[in-house]
Amino acid sequence: MWVEGVGSTRSGLHTVQSNLMKYHGLQCGFCTPGMVMTMYTLFRNNPQPSQQDLERALEGNLCRCTGYRPILEAFKKSCPCGESGCVKTEGAVEASNPEPTTEVKVTKDASQEVIFPSELQTDTSYRQKSVKFTGGGLVWFRPTSLSDLLKIKAENPQAVVVMGAQSILGSNIRNNKTSPTLVSCIGVSELKEIRQDDKGFVFGSAVTFSEMEQFLLSHGSPEKTDGDGDFVPALLEGIRWIGADQVRNVATIGGHLMSTGPHDLQTFMMTCGATLTFQSAGDQSPYSVSYTGDFDPGAVPPTSILVSVRVPKLLQNEFLFYGKQPFRRGMDYAIVNAGLLVRLDDKSSRIKDLRFCVGNIESKPRDLAKVAEVAKGSAITDKLLDDTGAAIIEEFQNSNAKQLRYKITLASAFFFKFYKKLCKILKLSDEVGFGLTPSVSMGTQVYDVPSTDGSHVVWKPVPHVSAKSITTGEAVYVDDIPEYKNELSLALVSSTRARAKIVSVDFSAALAAPGVVDYVDYKDLPGNNMYGLIVPEIELLPQSEVCHFGQPLAGILANTREEARAAAKLVKVEYQDLPPVFTIDDAIEKESLLEYSNFTKRGNLEQGMADSELTLEGVVESGAQEHLYLEPCSVLVVPKKEEKEIEMFTGTQDPAAIQRHVAEFLEIPSNRINVRVKRIGGAFGGKSIDMVPATGITSVAAWKVNRPVRCIYQRDFDVRSTGKRHGAKTFYKAGFNKDGKINALSLKFYLNAGVVQCMSQMVLDAMMAGMASIYNIPHYHSVGFLCKTNLPSSTAMRGFGMPQAHYTLQSIMFDIAKQLNMPLNRFREVNTYQEGDTDMYGRVLTNFNLPRCWEDCKAQSNFDVLEKEVEKFNKDNKWIKRGVAMSPCIFFFGYPLLLMKQAGAMVNVYLDGSVLISHGGIEMGQGLNTKMCQIAATALGVPLDLVHLCETNTYSVPNSIESGGSYVADLNGGAVKNACEIIKERLKVLEEAMPTASWNELIQAAFFSRISLSATGFYKPGDRGYDFTKQEEGGEYCHYHGYGAACSLVEVDVLTGEHQILKTDIVYDVGKSLNPAIDIGQIEGGFVQGCGMMTSEQLTVNPEVGSLDACGPINYKIPGIKNIPKDFKVSLLKEAAGGHKELYSSKGIGEPPLLLAVSVHLALREAVLAAREVHGLSGNHRLECPATPERIRMACAGPIIEKCLAVEEKRKIVQV
Repeated sequence: MWVEGVGSTRSGLHTVQSNLMKYHGLQCGFCTPGMVMTMYTLFRNNPQPSQQDLERALEGNLCRCTGYRPILEAFKKSCPCGESGCVKTEGAVEASNPEPTTEVKVTKDASQEVIFPSELQTDTSYRQKSVKFTGGGLVWFRPTSLSDLLKIKAENPQAVVVMGAQSILGSNIRNNKTSPTLVSCIGVSELKEIRQDDKGFVFGSAVTFSEMEQFLLSHGSPEKTDGDGDFVPALLEGIRWIGADQVRNVATIGGHLMSTGPHDLQTFMMTCGATLTFQSAGDQSPYSVSYTGDFDPGAVPPTSILVSVRVPKLLQNEFLFYGKQPFRRGMDYAIVNAGLLVRLDDKSSRIKDLRFCVGNIESKPRDLAKVAEVAKGSAITDKLLDDTGAAIIEEFQNSNAKQLRYKITLASAFFFKFYKKLCKILKLSDEVGFGLTPSVSMGTQVYDVPSTDGSHVVWKPVPHVSAKSITTGEAVYVDDIPEYKNELSLALVSSTRARAKIVSVDFSAALAAPGVVDYVDYKDLPGNNMYGLIVPEIELLPQSEVCHFGQPLAGILANTREEARAAAKLVKVEYQDLPPVFTIDDAIEKESLLEYSNFTKRGNLEQGMADSELTLEGVVESGAQEHLYLEPCSVLVVPKKEEKEIEMFTGTQDPAAIQRHVAEFLEIPSNRINVRVKRIGGAFGGKSIDMVPATGITSVAAWKVNRPVRCIYQRDFDVRSTGKRHGAKTFYKAGFNKDGKINALSLKFYLNAGVVQCMSQMVLDAMMAGMASIYNIPHYHSVGFLCKTNLPSSTAMRGFGMPQAHYTLQSIMFDIAKQLNMPLNRFREVNTYQEGDTDMYGRVLTNFNLPRCWEDCKAQSNFDVLEKEVEKFNKDNKWIKRGVAMSPCIFFFGYPLLLMKQAGAMVNVYLDGSVLISHGGIEMGQGLNTKMCQIAATALGVPLDLVHLCETNTYSVPNSIESGGSYVADLNGGAVKNACEIIKERLKVLEEAMPTASWNELIQAAFFSRISLSATGFYKPGDRGYDFTKQEEGGEYCHYHGYGAACSLVEVDVLTGEHQILKTDIVYDVGKSLNPAIDIGQIEGGFVQGCGMMTSEQLTVNPEVGSLDACGPINYKIPGIKNIPKDFKVSLLKEAAGGHKELYSSKGIGEPPLLLAVSVHLALREAVLAAREVHGLSGNHRLECPATPERIRMACAGPIIEKCLAVEEKRKIVQV
């Protein structure tokens, strides 16, 4: 069943859907239908779930917008068990704000669950019958008995056996091909059996992991580890962290063990000594194979079928342990997994035998014979750790694995943890504290809601105006638009080199492929082939040279998407390779710099350094970040029959720019092109200039064939071909006194700009401004450079240079504070700007709310007490360390470039009193359209339900400015307000003449009086831009400031480098919020996205070809439900409007909260320093960004790290 079957806008919303709306659990909405189905399924299967069950169910769902907290809150409220269930019993905190005041109509009775349509139900006889399906060149067998299955395999030995279809599905997506004959075993009854005998358990190969888990929970205790033959705890631990519930419900043990890649339970089965039973057609009896390191799934005869897996029962004095270390807790692959089987001598309690298996270091799990050899006969003493540690290093020292040193430390860490567990069981030790503290998530939101006076719709926490359509799956994104008659699909051909001359391109094989209609390349452009943000500098379709891996160079048109993508892979491109550059260090060494640079200067740097009592030099570096919006780049172009008109449906942040570029590509006027945007499934800056290739090439293709053409990027293509947040590297020198006052700061910035300048100039300017925003440093000099590398041109991403600036700035402050041995907070307070100071850009700081945010956050988090508690915790715990830190932020709202401070809108009032508004902004999850409707309703004095906003398009509002900079609501809201005020002014004469008339009566009277009920609004704040060459006399750098502060408490597993955020408190100044629920959602979502930047989202490149190593949500680690703060409290600064009079005294939101995630990185550094002190290592230590588990573990140091550093790593990770 799909989400449309759960509830609809016509039949009524289900409770799950209505609560997502009511509790603001959606933003862009692209993930929402999946969230609804996950929770609806959970409630159907488990009417009384705990909060652990809720969070576990959501592990397989990703959201890039909300930060998960409101989703979890909505589902807790939806739980059928109500307040007596998960909401109350799991310790959730009552929010300080009142319940949402907006009434949500639920016409569907939650108790009346959907009945599966009878016409789609299959009867018992059908399910027991073997069937065969054919079509599209494929054959699908579904046998129901082992004999039928063996017969089919005998007749079709090359047929692919399908269990849960997880591995083959992923392979088909990556390779765009499907095996012609597939045999589904999921209905074979003999393969679904589970039985227990005196030797252990036997699981049929088609048993799913969920079925295994339920069986084990009912046949053994997950808590028992006393060596009485119960292996259940270890096996349950292995199953628990395989994928997520959605995967475990369909993935099978047989498919898992017969896949060629490394998988979690392969290591477990090798450790416990499992046996696999196979059967072949014609054989009288099955045969068994021990699951050892020699087992090769590819060597199994093609006619053999894995029937079952036997897991042997443990003997007395045998102990079995298993562990997995993922990169991201939740749905993720293992970095390393390990299993330990120990058999003790009955009399001496020495080790009689031992098997230690480690997976994911190499292509398949490995039984470490050297470890077993040194352990055999040993006593259970700490000397065993030294001996086995050396053996583990010896086993892997010649490995060619990536992250080799870290993976060896993980293998040693698992052995250590297993050893300590064994000691506890044997009562040889009572040492505890070897894992992160388990807990569930809870959240608190604090804001003021004005009393309902009937005159204002702004300032109220009303739900997203499209929430009903989104939660029911009725919201339309580009790929939801019904197919046009005669429509074609376009698949792009991309470069497989980072830098190379194009020698030749051969389309012949692709054109001969099924369904292919035509191709498009640079020769098909009627107009200009160049585009750019400031000047034309990028080829839409390259003629002679490619500049980065994944660069689009042609397109294939076919009848279906699958045919187009398959044919695109057949295009043969011959290259002549040229030497590439990927990293900032390479670019500096090879002097590969773009022309643009910038500087900031204040005071006399040399004099400031000379007057300083101390100086410190250092380097701060942060990596690139992928947007990973959930809706990929999408476009549908429909040529019209006359006047060379084109209608384009796309998901861009800048429809006017797309209109201009496409007009130049096609050599037609802009007034022939209508770019329409209903909504975007996430963007974060990545759908501005980076949408030009998709829209441009698709337009050229549609123009060539004169037919509708749709292009939807595949996820990996999207990631490889589009720009990222800029990687940054900063060299600094600071001069300061012993009292903590900074006298002078010298900075040299380098940004990884990619192949061309594009947005990098403005990002560098913003980063340099951000560096000078918080601390009053009298002598300051900075200079910035752009590195030219063979990567997609780096682009805008949420924060636009400011996250790099704040991370760099706070890292420098951390370094100096540690050098002075001064508390970090006190050091920062000594140097922070104060009310009335003049900043680096000549702006007098009035209504400077940063100190208020800072002090409120300190009080809300109870920082002083928390710091002491952390100190005590670290003294009491050796292997788990905590850290706590605060971070402030200032954000500039409004653009330095004056021409960007403008917006238009149109408001139409119809005779029934309803209102339609249009504006130039784009709804991409930030709640823009909701706020615009609130503004219109307030300005016109009408109820919110009379106001509607259809879409943004370039015919209704021309020449719009890109939606970005967290300034979109200010600009477009001002324009909408202006248009409404124009209409209200026209109606004033009627209001005076008809003082008791209703809104509808006024509108009728206006029509009869020939008063226009349509108005165009325009808004242009400020009258000055900024000239960077003039510094303090340069003009107005921004329109106003936003302020915030955060405090984060983290916990680190010293042995693995894994961490969790225990608590985060945020206080943020949004003025007088237009919609506090939406703004808090932006704060939470931005913060969690920032946590990804700070900790998990690492982009690395293959230096051989220039391709990114991670190109999707599995390998690229955005935060999941398990990675958010366990206690998440957000407060909007009270009485913050002050002198801010813009747009109902509101301020922008969206980007600034991401900066506050620096508090997490600083807290991790504190935890790492505490871990290093255990080993006698005092003083400061650098922790790179992102602070991945590997970097945290290696920074924590210790004897095993020292030994592993001697191991040569043959394959280096290259971060960009």
